[in-house]
Amino acid sequence: MHSDRCPSLLNLPDELQIKILSNLSLTELMKVTMVCQKWKILAFDGSLWTSINITPFYKFIPIETILKIIKSSSRFLQQANFRGCIQLTGHELRMLSEHCPNIEVLIIKDCRRLSTASISYSLKRTIHLRELDISGLDIVKDSTLAAISSSLSNLEKLNMSWCRNITGNGIVPLIKASSSTLYYLKLNGCSQMDEETMESIAKYAPNLKHLSMVACISLTDQSLFSFFKHHSSHLIHLNLSNCSRLTDISLRNMALYLNKLSHLELAGCVSMTDQGFSYLSPRLQTLEYLDLEDLQHITETTVRSIANTQSQLRRLCLSNCTQINNEAITYLVLNGCHQLNHLELDNCNITDEVLDTIASHLQQQSRPNPNRHMKVEVLDCSHITASGVRAALSKSSSLTIKSFYSFQEEENRSIELNGEEDTDIAHRQSISDRYDTMTRRRRNTSSHADYNCIIL
Repeated sequence: MHSDRCPSLLNLPDELQIKILSNLSLTELMKVTMVCQKWKILAFDGSLWTSINITPFYKFIPIETILKIIKSSSRFLQQANFRGCIQLTGHELRMLSEHCPNIEVLIIKDCRRLSTASISYSLKRTIHLRELDISGLDIVKDSTLAAISSSLSNLEKLNMSWCRNITGNGIVPLIKASSSTLYYLKLNGCSQMDEETMESIAKYAPNLKHLSMVACISLTDQSLFSFFKHHSSHLIHLNLSNCSRLTDISLRNMALYLNKLSHLELAGCVSMTDQGFSYLSPRLQTLEYLDLEDLQHITETTVRSIANTQSQLRRLCLSNCTQINNEAITYLVLNGCHQLNHLELDNCNITDEVLDTIASHLQQQSRPNPNRHMKVEVLDCSHITASGVRAALSKSSSLTIKSFYSFQEEENRSIELNGEEDTDIAHRQSISDRYDTMTRRRRNTSSHADYNCIIL
């Protein structure tokens, strides 16, 4: 039967076969090329390559295949993601700009074999770009950005994070060129974010809605104020995590200038206190996501202020806020934030009583609000016990708890299913990854950033 079907499929018109192949993923298309000579040709029809994502196999895809895809896709290609591709060199990037003039999305993050000249040459010719990600490339300099700025006037999303050799002198001209279209900007880890630079960003990106400046250690209250003062307040997403020089002054300025913000991340801003959040919360009541991880100075006062004012809050992270106790979380759950569905409390000073309170509250809410569900993370909480976790879970089916004991139970179930004591190491690691905390991930990132700073 197989021999009868194959010829009939291959005898279909090429247009129909290409239509069938268009439903395959990039990986599947690569496999199809090995079936027969005809499919090897049809698989590289340009209409199949409007989007390229090398990420799943960036380490081992042959450079010859990349070149063939680039040449085949031609004017059809609109999106290209080469993130971390170690084979991609300046030659391939030049070929991309010459053969694919209609590309709109280009991601070359961490492509370490590119050169400054090849980036300048290529980006000058990709004039239809709407999204550009050049993060992690030390070869990008102020001169590079200045050279390409005149060609990139339609950018909507721009990521220049961890480009350690750029300053405001290069950033501002590129932003100015896309003044009317840019709404998403990531400058994580960038240095020399002084008052003049921040004021220019505000003026030349009036439609900015998403701004991320993680670990910009030069950012001060005054330079951030320069941005707020001159911006049109369209921001809905602001990430200032690990900007350690920011204080309560910045919280006051947020309260005065930001009235549409829904997503705020301030993890690692260690100088912020109850006083700042008590001022911010009643004046900015639009938050849906708030991350206060590692803020050691905040107490029950901040939590109460959040509970009393943030009725739209859906996710709150208080991990490693060591002064947060049972009373604070009990008040939060019972007296406010009725839309809260994700609460991170890793390494907080709480006990099983909190889990019982949350479970009881969800149980009471199940009848008027049957769709209410809450996920609580309590990893590294030394006063949380296995019996407390089990009791809370048994009380409410609307509660999910991520804890050290959850990790143990899943691992034990895996051992039982495999019928052996020595579970495969890779499987253990995959379980461990699932119970990784935001704290640990951020600490790993911060350590890497610190290491980079030491190199500088």
